[in-house]
Amino acid sequence: MAQMIDIKKVTIGPRNLEAVVEVAPSAPLMTSDDAEGTKLVLDLMPELAEHVCLGDAAPRFGEVAENTELAHLLEHVTVELLARTDAAGDIASGQTTELGARTYQITLACPDDVLVAGALSSAAWILQWAYSGGGDPRPDIDAIVGGLVDLVASLGDEKDEAVEPGSVDDVADPAELGAIEEEPETAPEAEDFVEEQPESEATAEESDDESVDDAPAQSPWPTDVVPRPHLVR
Repeated sequence: MAQMIDIKKVTIGPRNLEAVVEVAPSAPLMTSDDAEGTKLVLDLMPELAEHVCLGDAAPRFGEVAENTELAHLLEHVTVELLARTDAAGDIASGQTTELGARTYQITLACPDDVLVAGALSSAAWILQWAYSGGGDPRPDIDAIVGGLVDLVASLGDEKDEAVEPGSVDDVADPAELGAIEEEPETAPEAEDFVEEQPESEATAEESDDESVDDAPAQSPWPTDVVPRPHLVR
């Protein structure tokens, strides 16, 4: 089967990631259109049945999973992957809205854009496997979750290295700063440079204090339940 789900556009906001997805004409539009594929997904991730599902015909996703939009299933698989990372905050949640024929917007609480985008892409791959007949290799959900966590951690390490104090390369291109007579003990801050000579030097401690705060945005969803709503109807 050709690619089932095309992620057309991703918009990252302060609290949510919004993805416009298109379901291919050759793919099932409803989970009931391919009962075997749907069963493969539910057997692979039985936790989906216990998801709270607001705005649908039943309060639990398991009660509608066998006859709902494929995009709605994609949302719940993404949310389950995020919940398993333990890096998505206390509440992992999503919402699916129909935009047009076979086109949907999936809105996901976004503690980290790389984490959420990676989970959505992984969920699309899982559905591709299931609705293409399954088979080996069977997706290893724990390995997928571990890969998402490692990806976010590796990018965090790169950010830390990028602001490591004590190196002129960390603040600007030395060629753009003119000749440096003596190597300073600590690197000057980029904002302290005029065209040719630095006006002041920053200590390593000051550089650390001014590093970017990577703390994730708090989820806007309530904390006493785990809502995973969709608004396709």
